[in-house]
Amino acid sequence: MSMSISILGQSNSILKAGFFQKFLDADDTITVKSAGRIGASPSLLGPYFAQGDFFQGSEFCIVDPCVIDFSLLSANAIDYYDVLKWIEWIGHSAKRANCEPVFVCIPVSDINASRTVISACISVCQKNDWYYLDVRDIIATVAKSRNVDAKELYADGSHPAEFLSGVIATHLGNFLTKIRTAKTETCKRTFAFTAYERVSLREQIQSAPVDYSSRLIAFSGVRLARGERYPIYIGSDASIRGLMVNSAACKSVLTIEGDRTFHKNLRLKPYHPTNFEARLIPICKPIRDHQGGVTLSLTNQDVRISDVTMHSFKEDNDEGFIEAADLVVERGYDLITYAATRPADPASIRWMPD
Repeated sequence: MSMSISILGQSNSILKAGFFQKFLDADDTITVKSAGRIGASPSLLGPYFAQGDFFQGSEFCIVDPCVIDFSLLSANAIDYYDVLKWIEWIGHSAKRANCEPVFVCIPVSDINASRTVISACISVCQKNDWYYLDVRDIIATVAKSRNVDAKELYADGSHPAEFLSGVIATHLGNFLTKIRTAKTETCKRTFAFTAYERVSLREQIQSAPVDYSSRLIAFSGVRLARGERYPIYIGSDASIRGLMVNSAACKSVLTIEGDRTFHKNLRLKPYHPTNFEARLIPICKPIRDHQGGVTLSLTNQDVRISDVTMHSFKEDNDEGFIEAADLVVERGYDLITYAATRPADPASIRWMPD
């Protein structure tokens, strides 16, 4: 196929038996130029990873957004407004860089449970003429041909089994081939781009440094300890939307003091026994700066938690430290009009079985 691509995805883009690895295994001429993949993290991973020239030089960006967004929405740990905002930011950022976003919408094993979040993602694609592959269409075809229930095609509640992942990969490859040859027309798009920035804690906090590296991410952060206060400059008119942590070393409640006091439960456990598991934690109720800064500290008090953290614990894992690398900060909007292309046939944006 010989193409250069980027990938922004959650756990189904990471697994060795997942669709993205199957997609790469099928064609050794595909080059992955940029990758932002991390498990148990919402579509905020787009603004986190896709900074600078992330999309430059990529013909396509594969976007895998739905499974973890659904899980977080079900736990009330994010809301639909944020999901749509992050997905649309990813799509416009890619198109502005002449990279074609292709959204792969994978449901959880209870197919109907995630219909709302998938419908929301598809509505954004339809509004903007972006390509999408609704995996429910593939599942329906495979389940009928094999005479099985859809849940039998899954390894667990969130992840398609290896066979289904392979089928998704095959159809994705064929879909990209069709997109390459599809007729297009020029257009202009106007979008209010939210300005996101990663604020490194390592650069501002004098605390024990921590460094980890995996095939997915290099983590350079600090260990915060209970009893200390850590002032952080984030700039004026800024709000905190998330933070990158090592979930294997998060064992306290984090307090953020800005325009108000905010308590985030970061008593976490990794999914598998390990000393490092990167996780991007969203903050639903943004904390704005106070005179350009915020202050971080840890508390062991029985405080009222300000929003929900998925897979956190109320009492266990309260050893009084957390390891964190960055804050995700939102700084307002830039209204930008840019030149783009769109399919000449609007119906072609949806993958359809042959």
